[in-house]
Amino acid sequence: MKKIQYLLLVCVLCASHGLLYAQTSINMTDVLGRRVSLSAIPQRIISLSPGVTEILFAIGAGAQVVGVTEYCNYPPETANRTKVGGFSGITVNVEQIVVLKPDMVIVSGEMHERIIALLDGLGIKSFAVEPSSFAQVYTTIETIGRLTGHESGASRVTATMRAKIMRAQTQRGNRERPGVFWELSDDPLMSTGGNTFISEAISLAGGRNIFEDLSERWPIVSTEQVLLRKPAWILAGDDHGVIIEPQTLARRPGWSALPAVRDKHVALVNADMLYRYGPRLADAVLAIANILFAD
Repeated sequence: MKKIQYLLLVCVLCASHGLLYAQTSINMTDVLGRRVSLSAIPQRIISLSPGVTEILFAIGAGAQVVGVTEYCNYPPETANRTKVGGFSGITVNVEQIVVLKPDMVIVSGEMHERIIALLDGLGIKSFAVEPSSFAQVYTTIETIGRLTGHESGASRVTATMRAKIMRAQTQRGNRERPGVFWELSDDPLMSTGGNTFISEAISLAGGRNIFEDLSERWPIVSTEQVLLRKPAWILAGDDHGVIIEPQTLARRPGWSALPAVRDKHVALVNADMLYRYGPRLADAVLAIANILFAD
């Protein structure tokens, strides 16, 4: 009788082990519609996107990251990871990727078509992501969580992001949404259309992108258009490259009459937080809300 019980216990343990092994296999579809299969959770990951790198470390997968791009500068631990080139496909060092022997390379679906083909030819697995909205960022974080074995960490990160954004949205109260001109560059004068993280962040923070009606992501706009739309605020990334201050903007023809310039409602936002599809997007929303509704 004891022998039969022992054999049954062995069978149960073997079945449980087999189930556990099956659960560690990965079968997922990336943003390009490619079915990606792995026999186990990847333990050597290379990230070719600063946003992906931030996600990996935030969800608890930092120890699995062996390579990143030269632009992956957050969190500070990225300084200890091997650099495999820049962000654009032509600057990625495929030879260095091969040396690192990755189980998985996470790439941009928009930027890395050439790299994906090269990796396929070398037998190196890749997974493409390319979120274009906050909702898609949440989905991407959850997807990377499943891909790396950190689902609970991913859930924690998205919950924290949502909580920060809810906190930002309470700051406006019953006040009207102020019009915001986001200056991407001054020569030519460029802004952001409605289909960007910048525009969505402004909206979530309680503002209104004055060019949200434009379908082009990065439209070149005229001074006349800005003057007609009379923004209450002028914002820019801290990587703008020129001095964005009321007294400087007032020297532009006609700009001294703008409400934003007249009321000195001009500010900079951390560009890395806002231009990357990582967890710090929520911090960017909070920062914008703090600017718009500081009083």
